[in-house]
Amino acid sequence: MEQKKKLTNAQLQKRIENAIVFVPKTKDTISIFFSDKGVRLVADNDGCVIETNFHRHVFSNITAAGVSRPYLYTKRVIEIANENFDVIKTESGYSLQKLLDVLKAKEDKTEYNIVTFVDWWLMVIFDGLYSIGESEIESFLVYFKYIGIIATNSILLDEHKEDMTNKQFIQKVFDNMKEFTDGLTESVLFPKKTDEERMKEEVEAIQQNEQEQAMEAQINGGN
Repeated sequence: MEQKKKLTNAQLQKRIENAIVFVPKTKDTISIFFSDKGVRLVADNDGCVIETNFHRHVFSNITAAGVSRPYLYTKRVIEIANENFDVIKTESGYSLQKLLDVLKAKEDKTEYNIVTFVDWWLMVIFDGLYSIGESEIESFLVYFKYIGIIATNSILLDEHKEDMTNKQFIQKVFDNMKEFTDGLTESVLFPKKTDEERMKEEVEAIQQNEQEQAMEAQINGGN
């Protein structure tokens, strides 16, 4: 197997200068990998990174409005996790669920609330990242989430002359979504399937998985 040539300092410098995203690791860098979520959090004094095997978010520590909240919360979760690393460690990393369980058992729920809040936020920012696609369900879900954002933002940007409760806010979002989709042409997203059809799909999926594993083993054996 051909080995990659080691880059010279000049080549490395050129790559850094031309990099679209470059996040250097420094002595101030702290990180945590939550294996049960498949997410890694990294932070230093300049910013933070939230990444999975397939994407990466990079946040600066300062925004136009001041200190970056994504940066502050991400860094604090890393700090909290590292303070409890001995009880949340697993064979493949660290467990966010274990961290939540440990923090929930404490009398002071401040750290538990912070980690829970970030856990919700991670789901929010991850949801929809890969929803774009060519199928009818994929295109509809992008449209559905888009309408949800428009329905929510229209309330946030509206002039509020009276108090609005959380339940009233939710109801208004529903009302807006219904109004914005009144002209939507109805179509079937999930065709009904017989038990035999579902069984056939499951068998085909298993066979395809076995074929992919056999091909991967053959490739690795060849190396």
